[in-house]
Amino acid sequence: MSQYLYTTPLLFITIFCMLFLTATNQYISRDHKKGFFIVFLGEFFIIVFEMASIFLNGASPDFKPLHFLSNYLGFLLSPIMIVFFAASIGKFHRLKGPIIAIGVYFILFNILVSTKQLFFIDINNTYHRGNLFFLYMVSFFAAVTYLLYETLRYSQKGFLQHRIFACLLSVCFIVSCSIQSFNSAVYTTRIAVVFNLCIYYAYDVEFTNLFDRLTGVLNQGTYLRKIKKLKPQQTLVILDIDNFKDINDNYGHQLGDSCLCIVSQAVKSTFGNYGHCYRIGGDEFAVILRKESKVESLITRFERNFADKTKELSYQVNVSIGYAKYEINDSVESVVQCADFNMYNNKKAKKALKATLETTVKK
Repeated sequence: MSQYLYTTPLLFITIFCMLFLTATNQYISRDHKKGFFIVFLGEFFIIVFEMASIFLNGASPDFKPLHFLSNYLGFLLSPIMIVFFAASIGKFHRLKGPIIAIGVYFILFNILVSTKQLFFIDINNTYHRGNLFFLYMVSFFAAVTYLLYETLRYSQKGFLQHRIFACLLSVCFIVSCSIQSFNSAVYTTRIAVVFNLCIYYAYDVEFTNLFDRLTGVLNQGTYLRKIKKLKPQQTLVILDIDNFKDINDNYGHQLGDSCLCIVSQAVKSTFGNYGHCYRIGGDEFAVILRKESKVESLITRFERNFADKTKELSYQVNVSIGYAKYEINDSVESVVQCADFNMYNNKKAKKALKATLETTVKK
């Protein structure tokens, strides 16, 4: 009891701080913001319910209905909040499975409660776990497993360290939440949940800051950090949109932004499985390919892919491409300069070809 009196005010302060940070954060996605806000608010009410159940345990039998209700709502909401949070990480794209799971959980939960197999309150208004309480723990850890799954899916577009951290975070979540399942007198679950949610929030903010907000590919800051760690036999590909300023000037910045998104989609769909894609300037993209990647065939595939994505546009878009492989005796700067030089040569060659064709047509 004394432990709870000390920790609860700290948990409330933490939750209110996180609600404020979530509401004012301009960088994380709207779906993630919604997920964090609702799950922190849900945790606030769950802690209130748990606190009520602790203080009402063994109190006057007149409070038995309220004691039962506080336990009922606290147990019911805990896995649902985690499932909702996991769905928000997946940006609510795959809702059918979670909705069915919550429906099944709700039915089984009420069956267990009504038969006193989950928990029950005796005539003296004292809480007892039921014989099948372990089924509730199974459902709780199933929700955490779903959270791990969505976190790993979300971290796929990042780097290896993000996937490793996601696994460690989920393991920490499971271990810290397991303590109370073995000893109901030790109230650690809510502390563990709030603590892990705070780490999730910090992880999401850090992860989000790796990406360009418009196109969804990795941003220039991430590129500048990663290019310094270029390894021998890796290939740097640089792509630049031809005459992008003319598109902005003639059609407006909104259509220019749409053009950038189309290019980034073509870059990601072509090169995404073979390396990491970056937006490194206003109209410039880069890809750092792994050692075994066949750059020529990938560029050919990109050109086909890009042509398919732009064939129905009302304006013409072209992309110039250059690349360079990092050999053992090279410097990173020389590889970047070589890729940039090859890209501009490709741009000049296309301009020269266009001029030749126009001259031929006039004749």
